Amino acid sequence: MDIKKKIPDRFLSIIEEIPAIPDVVVKVMQLTRNPDVTAKELTDMISNDPGLTGNILRLCNSAYYGIPRVVSSLNQAVMYLGFHTIRNLVLTCSINSFFNPKQPVYGYVNGGIWHHSVACAITSELICNHVRPELHDSAFTAGLLHDIGQLILGISIKDTSESIVDMMINGGVDELNAEINSLGFTHEELGAHLANAWNFPDELIHAICHHHNPLDSKTQTEMTSIIHIADAMALELGFGIELEQMKFPVNPAALEMFGLNQEWLATMREEAVTLIDEKATQFMEILN
Repeated sequence: MDIKKKIPDRFLSIIEEIPAIPDVVVKVMQLTRNPDVTAKELTDMISNDPGLTGNILRLCNSAYYGIPRVVSSLNQAVMYLGFHTIRNLVLTCSINSFFNPKQPVYGYVNGGIWHHSVACAITSELICNHVRPELHDSAFTAGLLHDIGQLILGISIKDTSESIVDMMINGGVDELNAEINSLGFTHEELGAHLANAWNFPDELIHAICHHHNPLDSKTQTEMTSIIHIADAMALELGFGIELEQMKFPVNPAALEMFGLNQEWLATMREEAVTLIDEKATQFMEILN
């Protein structure tokens, strides 16, 4: 995926300054994609990072997961939560260490980008369980990371964010076109470049790069469409956003891909808002 040529050097240098994702995270992602991996192999890998181990155990013992007993070891954590949830926690803890969850980002309230990302992750997993359970392992992660490009922009474009907001409010321009007009590229492209630099799997890179226009992904259309639907739903529900102009409609083709319609979407929206209200704030408080 050739994205780099669109991004000016000053933004590429910002990405280069972001530390490489730790080896333990890359290896955990690889291990959890192997159907033959054992719990011992997974826990041995994570235990090489004591800080990460402590954060995972803290999350496991939080009210968010509601485990009825104290979890005192990684083996117990894997037994209660399963491989895919442990993988999500490893990645979430690592990403959270790179970016300030309270980072101001245009279009969102302070800290809202993180609230929106967690809401999208929860919704992505919910949708995936209904339409493609076999993609369940990647759905939460892709939903959590889909706007990572906006986190980078929040750090680096304080001088141009006002023009993006002005175009959206007063010019009737959607978010992506406002970014292109101001910067020459989109937050999708910037995030995908970082994901590619971090050697993320293709389904995550495509979900980050095409979540506004999922049919632009030619090889990972299903996962990208799930993230697209979840993103639009989380924005419509207002989680974390300040500007109404951030909202966008679900592409009907993304629904048709799974044999869905607007009635299903309305039902799923009700399920999502209940689940997000119950889970998202707890999840963010643990990581702050």
